[in-house]
Formats: sequence, C-alpha cells, structure tokens
Amino acid sequence: GVSFMPETEEKVRQAARKLGYHKPEKNSKKLETTLSGTILLLAPLLSNSYYPSIIHSITDQAFRYGYDVITAVTFRDPDREEEYLSFAESSKLAGIIILYPISRITRANSLSRQVPIVLVGEKPDKTRFDSVELDSKKPGYLMSDHLLSLGHRRIAFITSPIRKQEISRARRLEGMRIAFIEAGLEENLIEVFQPGRAEYESYDRQSVEYQVGYHMAQKALAASPNLTAFVGQNDTTAYGIMAALRESGFRIPRDCSVGGFDDSPISAMPQISLTTVEHAAIHKGKDAVDLIYSRNQKDAGDDTHSRIIRMEYEPRLIIRNSTGPVRIKI
Repeated sequence: GVSFMPETEEKVRQAARKLGYHKPEKNSKKLETTLSGTILLLAPLLSNSYYPSIIHSITDQAFRYGYDVITAVTFRDPDREEEYLSFAESSKLAGIIILYPISRITRANSLSRQVPIVLVGEKPDKTRFDSVELDSKKPGYLMSDHLLSLGHRRIAFITSPIRKQEISRARRLEGMRIAFIEAGLEENLIEVFQPGRAEYESYDRQSVEYQVGYHMAQKALAASPNLTAFVGQNDTTAYGIMAALRESGFRIPRDCSVGGFDDSPISAMPQISLTTVEHAAIHKGKDAVDLIYSRNQKDAGDDTHSRIIRMEYEPRLIIRNSTGPVRIKI
C-alpha cells in the first residue's frame, strides 16, 4: 500500500538498469532447473554413526557426477516422509536415496515412475524400485555362531521396538535364532529386551539408540543374571550396553561379551574395540548413486521392459576385544 512519486520510481528504475538488476521470476520451471542435479537423501536419524558414514559415501560419489545432495532426517515419522515425498513430487530431482524401510512405501512406488529412487537397506516385499541391500538374517547368524563358538548359551538381544516396518531388527533376531536351532539349542535361550512405546518415545532423539542399549541392559541384568553375552541391534546400541555393564562392575569380555552390527568407525577405536558385523556401507552408498546416474543416462527409447535392480552384499564378521570365552562360573 505504499506509493512513491513518479520521479522517485524512475530514479529507482534507472539505478536498477545501471546495476544490471532483474526481478527474479517466480515459477516452477526455475525450481525444477535448480534441483535437476540434486539427490534427496532420506535418513531416519544421524545419532547412529552408521548413517553419517554412508551419507559421506553418497555425497562423495554424487560430487563425481556433478550432483548435489540434500539430506532430510525423518526420525521414521510417516508424516515427515509424506512431506518430503510431496516435495520431491513437485520438484524435478535427479533422484532419491532412502536409507531405511519407510512407512510410505506405496507413495514411494508411485513416485519412482517420475524420479529414480534407490533404497539402501532391507527391502520391503512391496518395493517397486531399485535397492542396494543386505539380508539381515546373515549378520544375525554370524554373530550367534561366533558367540556359540565361545561357549555362550544365554544371550540377550537388545533392540529398539521391533515393529512391522523395522525389517532389519526382526531379521537379525531371526538369524541369531537360526544359529541356535542349527546348534541343537532352544531359540528361547536368546532373550529379547526392547522398550515399550511410551518409554522409547521418552528417550532423547539425539541419543535414542544408545539409551535403548543402556537402559535395556540394566533391565536385562536385573531380570536374567545368568546372561553371558549381549548383542545390540546395531553398534550404537552396543555402546550403551557396554556403558551399563561397566557401570554395574562387569568386565568386558571377561565377565560378559558384547556384539553389535554395522561396523561403525567408532567401533574400531581401541577404547571400544567392538566385535561387530560389517556390511559394506561405503560401497552401498556409492552403488546407490551409480544406479541413479545410470537411470538418468538411460536412453528413453530403450524402455521396452521395466526392470528393478536389486544388489546384495555379503556381511563379514569383525572380531575385536569385546567378545571372549564364556565365564566358567555363572
């Protein structure tokens, strides 16, 4: 509602012309041009060092292709997933990389017809786009087999809530149980400790998986004093387990062994030295970007048959100082 004298307006226009100023155009085409070389990356959280490691890998490989990367943290919230997928639908992105099995899988399937999408991690059955994955039963089996070889028979599996969409947690437990069954042991010798929904949601998001390990290990010690080994759903959970055990006076691995999954960089540090299962996080990140680049370079005329690419890596057990022979006296 502000007005100026015509002479003032003309002076402003003359100054603008002299300075080469042009009024920005507000339209969707400009946004599409800006984001056409951008990959949207959906991560559940960043407090678990596994995710920053794979994000670094993705970012480095994207740079080689001239792509930019936008990282969005969802905290596994379906509403946030929907918001970011809606943003992607309205923007002409180079691709989307998803680092966990999202709840909005049907929405992502539909969007994959418009933009290349790659899932890095456990693949839900209904997924209709490319994936770089791991069968999480295999890491679980490797960990149980290792602990059994050391004489452990009473093991705690400590995890965040095992929900339908959290495929890797359930499959790691399944793999652990398979190893026990093949050894002629009861699968219920593996005790599962997980927080209830209210307790889980009360944890600080910045350290939620560490807190799961810490608090559930305390509960496991109180409920089952005969446990000799503890396995976290991932390395970050295992760090919490180790803290709770040491606080309670247990020596690792002399009194209790501890294992995890992911082989996060911190796990190799001598103060931690965690036995874990490595599953090619760096390679998976690079492969995800390669798949997006390949999709974007594909000749549009060579699309007679649709295809979904599925890549799978084999896990590898990394034995460090956190696991040892079972204590003789329980």
